[in-house]
Amino acid sequence: MFNQFSRVRIWTIKVIHVASQFTCDVLRRRQAPTLRTWIPIYLFSLLGLVFLASAARAVEVYLGVTKAEAQKIVIALAGIPGEGVPQELSRQAEAILASDLKFSRIFEVVEAPELPFEAGQLRLGDERPLLSKLTPLKIQALATGVLSSKGGNLILEGRLFDVTRGEMIAGKRYLGDAKRLRTMVHRWADEIVYRLTGEKGIASSRIAFVSTISGYKEIYIMDSDGSNPSLITGNRSLNLSPRFSPDGRSLAYISYRDGNPDIFLLDLETGRRQKLSSFPGLNISPAWSPDGNWIALSLSKDGGTNIYLMRKDGSELRKLTSGPGISVSITWSPSGRQIAFTSDRGGTPQIYVMDADGANVRRITWNGIYNASPRWSPRGDKIAFVSRQEGHFDIYIMNPDGAEVRQLTSKAGDNEDPTWSSDGRHIVFSSTRDGKKNLYVMDADGSNQRRLTHNGADNYNPDWSP
Repeated sequence: MFNQFSRVRIWTIKVIHVASQFTCDVLRRRQAPTLRTWIPIYLFSLLGLVFLASAARAVEVYLGVTKAEAQKIVIALAGIPGEGVPQELSRQAEAILASDLKFSRIFEVVEAPELPFEAGQLRLGDERPLLSKLTPLKIQALATGVLSSKGGNLILEGRLFDVTRGEMIAGKRYLGDAKRLRTMVHRWADEIVYRLTGEKGIASSRIAFVSTISGYKEIYIMDSDGSNPSLITGNRSLNLSPRFSPDGRSLAYISYRDGNPDIFLLDLETGRRQKLSSFPGLNISPAWSPDGNWIALSLSKDGGTNIYLMRKDGSELRKLTSGPGISVSITWSPSGRQIAFTSDRGGTPQIYVMDADGANVRRITWNGIYNASPRWSPRGDKIAFVSRQEGHFDIYIMNPDGAEVRQLTSKAGDNEDPTWSSDGRHIVFSSTRDGKKNLYVMDADGSNQRRLTHNGADNYNPDWSP
């Protein structure tokens, strides 16, 4: 066994310098009570309840997700009729809204053909009689809108009604050209989610990923439903590991543009690029701290491949791990207090957790000889990761201490690169189940798996924006 791992180590050192193998692929080849105590608790609990009540009033959450996740809000979609616009655009808007709300997993959607009236019959200020017809159907909310045009632009006026109260609770107007219709509807869907639950919707979020569609490994960004892909790098080189900043305005990524795996930072609003880390050897695995002030990364400049911290401008480099092994695939806990990562320090790739200052390192995976690619959930209660079992790579989730391991994918190619949506309800990942690597999305429990990319190329390394 020692000789086998020794040979693999020599091979790994060579592979490090090959363009396509400087992330987790490097590791993959290593297969082998008293009253006194109760009083303060009671007081803090009471203060917490007061705070939550005032916060709920401030947000104006009308229905709220206060029950179990399985109990969905029943919402009716009365359609989005068009005024002076092609009927096809109106139908497209209706389809996008229905798809967004269904995908959220928050709603049970009742579509227009099932309703006792049409959207055009609703009159603002006199909607109560029509809304009352929805009560027997156990519908809690109704969403509709009007699509019109002015000066060459489209105008989407979204309207949201509380069926129980019989009144409109939200109205929003969005302006843009026909190319931005999908974006406008996504924003309206997110507004509906926010108004009814107090949570931020994800329809307007985006997914960054690597694709070989141009013949090179370039980074693209697409909508969360797989539409509107756009090229981000375009340097005809090897680009990997895109990572959105917590505010979604910047993207850190690895590029071989200048012949060395360096970390770059792209301002998505201005298009400005800067090189953050370009030490000799590996500069890989960028991972933003939750506050956006720090980036964790892996460097091989001092022997081994170890984890460092630096400011988002590249300053104040701090070393967190040491040793001759390989430590990569970094992910932060939502609190910013802990970091999970993959390391071969024990002989095979396994997942470890440490404090954000590098202290208190502990191993949390023990089943099998390959566990890698950890990604902490936004809610902080789970870590998604990849494990190799019975010759296949599949996606699992576990508690942050390694307990309650649950398999999410199985018997469908190799499934890797898990990353969470910002609401913690979905995971996007890459899979070879249909031949090439493509991106798929599933609910956090592994259900409702569906394919997002259909461009005929390899698509992998996804990251989901805030």
